[in-house]
Amino acid sequence: MASLVTPVGILSFPVLFSPRPRAANQEPVYACSILFDQDAQRSPQYQALRAAVLEEIDNKNGIGKSKDKQFMQGVRSPFRPCNEKPYKGYDIPGGIFISPWTKTKPGIVDAVRNEVMLAEDVWAGQLVRASVNPFWYHNSGNRGVSFGLNNLQICRTDGERLDGRRAAKEEFGDYADALGGLDDDEDNPF
Repeated sequence: MASLVTPVGILSFPVLFSPRPRAANQEPVYACSILFDQDAQRSPQYQALRAAVLEEIDNKNGIGKSKDKQFMQGVRSPFRPCNEKPYKGYDIPGGIFISPWTKTKPGIVDAVRNEVMLAEDVWAGQLVRASVNPFWYHNSGNRGVSFGLNNLQICRTDGERLDGRRAAKEEFGDYADALGGLDDDEDNPF
C-alpha cells in the first residue's frame, strides 16, 4: 500500500533521532505520537487513514473482515482516544492519537521542506504531519493494525511545548554586572 499523509496534528513523545525500545527486551525503534483534534478528524486525510486501516484488515484477513463485528472485537485499532493518557496536551476534547513507528530513521523536514538535522529542533507540541502506511500485526496474542512511520514534516513551531522546557533567553534576565565582578559578597563563593 502506498503511504498516506496525515492531517496536521500535535507532535508528542518524539523519538526521531536515536531509536529506543518501546518495551523491555524489544528492538529499538523511532516513534512518535500525533494528536488530532475533531477538525483534523473531519479532514479527507484522516478519512483516508481510516479507510486504509479497514482495507489492510480485509487484505490480511479476508474480504469483509473489517465489517465482521465478532472478528473486530479482538482487533486493536491504531486510533486511540487522547483521554486514555494523563499527559500534558492530551486533554483535547474528542481527540484521537496515533503512534507510528519504524526501525529506520525517518526523514524530517520543516514547513518549506528543508531537512531538519538537529534533535533540538524537534519537540513535543509542534504541529506536524507524517507520511505513514498501515500494517497488520499478529504477535504475542495481540492482533491489530498500526502505522509505519516514513517521514515527518514540522509545519509550525510556535505552539506550547508539551515537555515544559523553556528557551534559555526565557529562563534568564540580563546579567547586570557582565563586565565586572560579582554583585554578591565576593568573600562568600556560595
